[in-house]
Amino acid sequence: MTRAPRFAGVVIVAAGRGERFGDTGKVLAEAAGRPLLYWSIEAALAANVVSEIVVVAGPHSQRKIDDVLARHFPGEPITVCIGGERRQDSVMAGNAHLSASAEVAIIHDAARPLATPAMFETVANCARESGAAIIGARVTDTIKQVDEGVIVRTLDRSALWSAQTPQAFRFSLLKQAFAEAEVADQVFTDEAAWLEWLGHPVAMVEGGRPNLKVTVPEDLAMADFLLSKRSEGEPHVSP
Repeated sequence: MTRAPRFAGVVIVAAGRGERFGDTGKVLAEAAGRPLLYWSIEAALAANVVSEIVVVAGPHSQRKIDDVLARHFPGEPITVCIGGERRQDSVMAGNAHLSASAEVAIIHDAARPLATPAMFETVANCARESGAAIIGARVTDTIKQVDEGVIVRTLDRSALWSAQTPQAFRFSLLKQAFAEAEVADQVFTDEAAWLEWLGHPVAMVEGGRPNLKVTVPEDLAMADFLLSKRSEGEPHVSP
């Protein structure tokens, strides 16, 4: 049987310092016996749509990340590049290292180690058809809009989602959005916002829980617990 061609390149953003995590840095802190970065790479490589990975490192962490890749992923199609001052600079640097043959670019935060191969596959296939798709979760808390410490109103949570990664985009469309937003000096906190600004619809895909983002040491402890359970063969939620 002929294997379907892999059409997506993955950019894993791992350029932040993560100073709350000491000298090691966040993406190299251990969870379930492996560096946090390891888990995102493992999931991306296992996705049947992924042909290559670019890891965007900070200048302070490049050598250590190179060591992780040599130890855990020898011979895999993984490139390391240096990121920029802003998130979007790092993503653009990663995109520049993807092969021209990539139809879809998948952007993922190394700080989300619980992403599954199915998440990468789902957003990539959706983006290949529609242009853009991201993983997200329905908001379950009651959300208040606040001004100077006073509640202004309660938002209708039935229409609210938490944006997560991976986020996938038709590569040509993402490059167009980056170029136009740079000219207009626009700054965004995730890649979907670039496409929204361009006026292109972005599909939201419910990713299942958990897809934790490690921000503080307490999050790392939770990720360690969940990844350890997953490694023991317990079921986990994914699309």
